[in-house]
Amino acid sequence: MKIKKTIIVLLLCFLPIASFAQKVGEALSAWEEGYMDIHHINTGCGECAYLILPDGTTMLIDAGENKAGNPRHVPPKPNAGRTPGEWIVDYIKAMAPAQNQKLDYALITHFHSDHMGGVLKMKNESGRYYNTGIITVAENLQISTLVDRGFPDYKFLVDTEDKMIKNYFNFLHFTKRRINAEQFRPGVENQFKLLHDSIRYAGNFKVQNIYANGWLWTGKGHETKYLFPDFSTLEKYDIPQENTLSCALKITYGHFSYYTGGDVTGYPKPGRSLFHDVETPMAPVVGRTEVCCVNHHGYNNATNDAFILTLSPRVFIIQASDALHPNHSTLERMLSKQLYPEKRDVFATNLHPAAEIVIGKNTEKMKSKQGHIVVRVLPGGDEYYVYILEDNNTKRKIKQISGPYVCRPTSRPEVAN
Repeated sequence: MKIKKTIIVLLLCFLPIASFAQKVGEALSAWEEGYMDIHHINTGCGECAYLILPDGTTMLIDAGENKAGNPRHVPPKPNAGRTPGEWIVDYIKAMAPAQNQKLDYALITHFHSDHMGGVLKMKNESGRYYNTGIITVAENLQISTLVDRGFPDYKFLVDTEDKMIKNYFNFLHFTKRRINAEQFRPGVENQFKLLHDSIRYAGNFKVQNIYANGWLWTGKGHETKYLFPDFSTLEKYDIPQENTLSCALKITYGHFSYYTGGDVTGYPKPGRSLFHDVETPMAPVVGRTEVCCVNHHGYNNATNDAFILTLSPRVFIIQASDALHPNHSTLERMLSKQLYPEKRDVFATNLHPAAEIVIGKNTEKMKSKQGHIVVRVLPGGDEYYVYILEDNNTKRKIKQISGPYVCRPTSRPEVAN
C-alpha cells in the first residue's frame, strides 16, 4: 500500500511536466496559469504579437495589414480568403485562455499600415470607417484598453490628413465598442499591469515602457529624457518620422526578458542627424535580454552593433513580410560572434525568396524561416521554449521545437518602485 501511495505522489509531481510535453505534429497545448505565451502571428502582411501573461492577462502588440499582391511582399497566410485582421482574430480565438477571450490591452507601436492596418475597400455596417488591421480586431474582440503614441490630440508629428489615420480617428469616434484609449507613457511600469492575479507575481513580473516620441526612460524611477533638438532648428528632411517615434517596451518575468520596439531606428538615413539613432542611447536602458524582436523587421537602418552587443539576445525574432526583411548586413550583425560570443538563434516568420537569395548562406544559420513563432515561458520565468507553428492552415500544428532555453541571471527584473 505504501509503495502504491508513493507512486501516486510521484505521478502527481510530474503531471505538470507531462502535460507540458509537446511533439512535432501536435497542436500547441493550451496556455496554463503561470506560463507566459508570446505568439508572433504570421499573416504575411505585417507585424502582430499576441501575449498571454502569467495570470491570464492578454495583450496585443500591433495588427498589421499591408495590401497583398505587391511582389516585394510575401503571399498572405494562410490564404487570401480572409483579411489579415480576420486571420488575427481567428488565431486569437483559437489560442485565448478559456477564461479570457477578450484583449485586456492592445498597443499600436506606430502609425504605419504594416503595424496598424491600411485603408481597404471593406466598410462595416456603420459605413463611417473601413475594417482593417487593428479596427477589424477591435470590431470582433473586446479591447479594454487601446494604447498608441498620439492619443488624445495626435498633434505630435502625426499626419492627420493621411487616409489611414483619418480612418483610425473615425473608428475611435464612431465605434459602438467601449474602449478606453490612452497614450503610451515612456518610463512607467504600470501602464500594462497584471489584471487577474497581480499579488501572486509581485516583484517577479513587469512591463517597462522604454521609449516613444523622442522620450527615453533613464532607468531611474519614472524619469525620462528627450533625445531630439528643437524642430525649428532643423530642415524638414531632418525632422523625425514615424519609425523613429515607435513605442518600445521590455517585459520581464523572473529571469526571462523580452524586448519589442516597433520600427525604431539605429542608423540615420543619408543626410540626417545622429539623433535619428534611437537604438544606441536606448540599448543601455534595455540591458541584456533573452528574446529580442528585432527593430524595423531587420531593415538595414535598425538593429545596430551597439544595440546587439548590449542586449546580447539568446533568441532573435524577425517579423518578416518583405523582400528586405531582413537586410543581409543586419542578419550578419545578428549572427556576429565578434559582437558577442554566446550562442544565439534567429527565427523569422516569413522569409521572402528574394531575401533568401540575396542573403545567401547565412540563411542556413537561421533556426527557422517560416511559421508562427511562439515563445512559451515556463512558470517562474527561468526557462522557455520556442515553437514554430504551421501558418498555411488553421490547424497550426507544431512543426519545430527549440529549447528549453535556460534564462541568464542578469535578466532578472528589478522590483518596481
